[in-house]
Amino acid sequence: MSFDKNARKANTCTDIRNYFKEYCDATSIHGFKYFGENRSLCERLWWSMIFIICLSGCCFVIFTIYEKYEKSPVIVTFATKETPIYKIPFPTVTICPEIKSTKAKFYYGRAVKEKNDGKSTFEDDQKIDYLSVLCDSYNRVPHLQNESFTEDFFNTLHEIKPDILNQIYGCVFMGKELKCKDIFIPVMTDEGICYSFNILDRSQIFDDLVYHFNGYHKTGENSSTWSIDKGYLNESKIDIYPRRALLAGAANGLTMQLATPKNDIDHTCKGIQGYRVVLHTPMRMPRLKQEYFRVPLDEAVVTAVKPIMISTSEAVKKYDIKKRDCCFPFERKLMFFKTYSQLNCQLECLTNFTLATCGCVNFFMPRHNNTKICGTGKYECMKLAESILYTEEVYEKFLDRPKKLMRETTVDCNCMPLCTDLSYNTETSQTSWTWKEDAFSRSKQNLDKQKMHLSSLTIYFKFNHFITSERNELYGPTDFLANFGGLLGLFTGFSLLSLMEIIYFLTLRICCNMKMYGKWTGLAKQ
Repeated sequence: MSFDKNARKANTCTDIRNYFKEYCDATSIHGFKYFGENRSLCERLWWSMIFIICLSGCCFVIFTIYEKYEKSPVIVTFATKETPIYKIPFPTVTICPEIKSTKAKFYYGRAVKEKNDGKSTFEDDQKIDYLSVLCDSYNRVPHLQNESFTEDFFNTLHEIKPDILNQIYGCVFMGKELKCKDIFIPVMTDEGICYSFNILDRSQIFDDLVYHFNGYHKTGENSSTWSIDKGYLNESKIDIYPRRALLAGAANGLTMQLATPKNDIDHTCKGIQGYRVVLHTPMRMPRLKQEYFRVPLDEAVVTAVKPIMISTSEAVKKYDIKKRDCCFPFERKLMFFKTYSQLNCQLECLTNFTLATCGCVNFFMPRHNNTKICGTGKYECMKLAESILYTEEVYEKFLDRPKKLMRETTVDCNCMPLCTDLSYNTETSQTSWTWKEDAFSRSKQNLDKQKMHLSSLTIYFKFNHFITSERNELYGPTDFLANFGGLLGLFTGFSLLSLMEIIYFLTLRICCNMKMYGKWTGLAKQ
C-alpha cells in the first residue's frame, strides 16, 4: 500500500512537471520557455533570477504609479480654449478713503490732543474710542476700555463719515457716463465705511438672519443671473448685473475721479492719505486691511486686470472631496453666507473663533442681532484670536497662553478652495496728475482747486480673452489600465492573451484532455 501511494505521488509530480513544460513551451510570456527545457542548473538559475528581477522591477514601478495616483489623483492644467472676458463679471471695485471723519463733524486729531491734556468730554472720548479702531494711532491713544460697543458705534461712524458719494466724479463704464451715486453703495468692511461698485446685494451674499446696519450694502438688484460655478445664465443681454465688460482696453473699463478736501486730512488718524482699493468677485466681502492697492492724492492710477479662473472637469467631479481637494458651493453650507467660497469660509471661521475666544465679534464680521460687538477692551483679545487662528503652529511653539486658548476654543475651519473660482490679478501704474492746469477748463463740477486734492482711477481688462486653468484626472481608469498593462508588457511580455492562456491551461484544456484522452495531462510528447 505504501509503495502504491508513493508511486501515485511520483506519477502526479511527473504529470504536473510535464504539464508545466507544455505550458512553458506554448505561453507568450517572455522567458518562460526556458523553464520548461531540459537545460543545466546554471541556465535555469540564470533565467529564474532574470525573471524575478524583471517581475520585482515591474511591481515596484506599478506600486509607484499607484501611490502617485492615490496621493494626487487630480492635476491642474491649462484649458484647451481661451475664455472671452464677457463670460465673467467686471471686478467689484471697493474703495475706502483714508479719511474716516470730516473735521466739521469730528476732528479726531484735536480730540486726541484734548484727551491727552485732560480737557475732553465723555462724548468725545466715546467717539475717540469708536474711531481709533480704524486709525493707525490706536496703541498711542488711551481708551475707555469698553468691553463691547452698542449700535451707537455704527451711528457715529455714519454721522461723521466723509461724503464720498459726492466726492466721486466722472464715472464712465464701457464708454457710458453714469451717476457715481447710483453705481457705488456703502458697505461695512474692516476699514470702516467703504464704497463698492458691481457687488452683489447683501440679500444674495448673506444669510437672512445676518444683521445689517441701516440701508448699507443694498444695490437695488435683488436677483442675479450670475453664479461662480455656472457663470451668466442669460448671455443674450448686454445690460446685466453684475456688470461685465464686453471688450478689453481702457475705453471699455471703469474711470472715475476722487476728490479729497484738504481741510479733512487728519494725519493723527492716518499717516498716509489717499484711497485703498481692492478688486474682487461680486460674491466676496473684501478685507482692505489685508489686501489693497493705493490711489495717492493728486495722482492718476491705471490698473490693468488679468482674470485668474480655475474650473473642474466632469470626470473630477465624481471624486471624493478630499481627493480632489476642492468643493462645490452646494457641498458646503455656511452659517452667515448663502454661497460658499474659501474667503467667506475663512471670515466665518474667524468670526466663530473670535466669538468663542472673546465673547464678541469685530464690528465688520457677520453676526446675528443678539451678538455683541467687541469694544476697545477686547481689542487685544481679537488680535490674539486672529493671530492664533492664522499662525497656529508658531504660537503653539513659542507661547503658552495661545496654546491654552487653542485647547479651550477649538474651531475646525477646513476652508477648502472652490472647484470653480475666479480672482483678478492687477498691474498698476501711477503718475503725478497736474489736474489743476487742465481739469477745470472742461469740468462741470464746481470744485475749488485750492481746497481740493484730485485723484484719477482707471480700471480695465488687459486682454479680450484669457486662459483658464482646469482640474483634470491624473489617470482615468483607461489611463491607469494602459499604464499597468504597458509596464507588465515591458518587463515580462504579459498581456490579456497571456492571462487567457493561464486560464485556458488551468480549466478548459484539462477538461478537454479528460474527454479526449481520459487523462488531465493529455498525451505525453514523444
